[in-house]
Amino acid sequence: MVLQEFQQGLASKKLVFTVATGRCGTAFLAELLRLVPGAVSLHEPEPEYAEVLRAVQEHPEQAAPFLMDKKLPLLVNTDTDIYIETSHLFCKGFLEPLLEMNIIPALIWMRRPHRAVASSMYRGGTIPGRTKKGLQFYLSPTDLGVLHCRDWEDLHDYQLCYWYCLEMERRAKMYRDLYRKNNWLWAETSIGEITTAQGYRELLQTLELPGLSWYGWLRYFNNRRQKVNPTSLLKQQTALPENLEELESVVDSRVA
Repeated sequence: MVLQEFQQGLASKKLVFTVATGRCGTAFLAELLRLVPGAVSLHEPEPEYAEVLRAVQEHPEQAAPFLMDKKLPLLVNTDTDIYIETSHLFCKGFLEPLLEMNIIPALIWMRRPHRAVASSMYRGGTIPGRTKKGLQFYLSPTDLGVLHCRDWEDLHDYQLCYWYCLEMERRAKMYRDLYRKNNWLWAETSIGEITTAQGYRELLQTLELPGLSWYGWLRYFNNRRQKVNPTSLLKQQTALPENLEELESVVDSRVA
């Protein structure tokens, strides 16, 4: 299919994606948004952005062919009026080419405090720029256009996780400004907010999504306390450094 065919096929669909660090509740968000009438809500479906994430950081022009050849055909052929995808990888080089194609998704900024995210990443062994999973799923200080950090090579693993959170906050604010300037649909939420009926309802209203039926609300109240990603054995056995505030302040000074 050519771009015009994709644009026509998606003109009647509402697309919703996320801006997120990962380790912030995106899998749980996908579960709750499956309750929206007429919506397909997925967390990290195939084709996965991780297939080309590293290549896209070095060569951003490779994101558009991935979207055209793999992602957009899936979106067009999904039998639904509302397609929701909560992968935290989407905002790492795939939003811009989609906007250039004049395909404008609604965005959700899924927030979580930096220390909570960095701690989860560190204890799980996903260190940006350093470990295999860190390189596969997260941004690195050597990537194009990211927040510059002086002498990042000598940082502690936790500090690299914290740097990543600072970069993702910078990125989210940049997208927020762009979306608000153009009056595109932008929402911000967190686990704490979507586990309250008011917070969940406000998210749906901001995104102009249909409200839940009485049965949908019953399922919401039954599901809102479930754990989607239980703590792994590795995390249980990995202790955090005791001087987190000191470690974070060093990173703050190096990115200033």
